[in-house]
Amino acid sequence: MPEDDRAWLSRQRAALLAEYDELRSTLGRRLIHGDAYPGNTLWDGDRAILGDWDEVAFGPRELDLINTHQGARFGRGLTERTAFSDAYGWDATRWSGYPTLRAMRDLHTLAAYIERGQTDPRAAAELRHRIRTLRDRDLAARWRAA
Repeated sequence: MPEDDRAWLSRQRAALLAEYDELRSTLGRRLIHGDAYPGNTLWDGDRAILGDWDEVAFGPRELDLINTHQGARFGRGLTERTAFSDAYGWDATRWSGYPTLRAMRDLHTLAAYIERGQTDPRAAAELRHRIRTLRDRDLAARWRAA
């Protein structure tokens, strides 16, 4: 990874941690799943069960709602995201802390690509694309799994 990207990521991390420390949760701080998104949902008839509990933590409940909205980067449409907010009864995108948590989630998605990009050219290309779109503040950029 180029040194200027590495330095930018380090600055982003520090800035987002400072912003996170200032967040005021509307929904409260509780035990959270940490990686709640449709791909980690198991179904038992009409009952949804969250799986993949390896990121469980104590934090703002809003964090578990961010992944669904951050999924716009992967093609999750506005209709689906609006239906999710309507079903939940609260729209995280209208909360003042949303940009911070979304930016944190965006950085979080880079971790696997940083590691894999050392040996996998497709992962390296996707990492470069993601970092470029983050640095350009392109919130509409589409990302792909590699």
